[in-house]
Amino acid sequence: MLHITRVLINEFNITNIDFMGYEVCKSTANFHHLIIPHRNNGVKNIANGAVLNKDVSHPYLHVIEFKDYDIFYDITREMMKENRMGKLDIECMRRIHQMLDTFEREHSGDTNFFGEQIIREEYVKRLKL
Repeated sequence: MLHITRVLINEFNITNIDFMGYEVCKSTANFHHLIIPHRNNGVKNIANGAVLNKDVSHPYLHVIEFKDYDIFYDITREMMKENRMGKLDIECMRRIHQMLDTFEREHSGDTNFFGEQIIREEYVKRLKL
């Protein structure tokens, strides 16, 4: 785990839930660039970061980024609000879950280049908020 991920976990008092409302633990915690992406040499610091589950919410968010940038942008805005507040916020996570529900309705049945469903079973298994 990156040092900055540990810092974010401590700063945001993350025990079992990530910025998007998915279950997370120390072994699955992963740094996500919020404002300036890694591909644009975004820095790994608190202001540019969120903690996501490396196996579920992080890859799912990048699927959403590729398929529906508007929803990706709105989810990112909610995580940026949490970052600025310095805490995870149940209302932000509820709005994120509503956006995920919308994405899942609009893209149910969509497949990737390999013909695999883009919305995997584990993506829809979110914590109840």
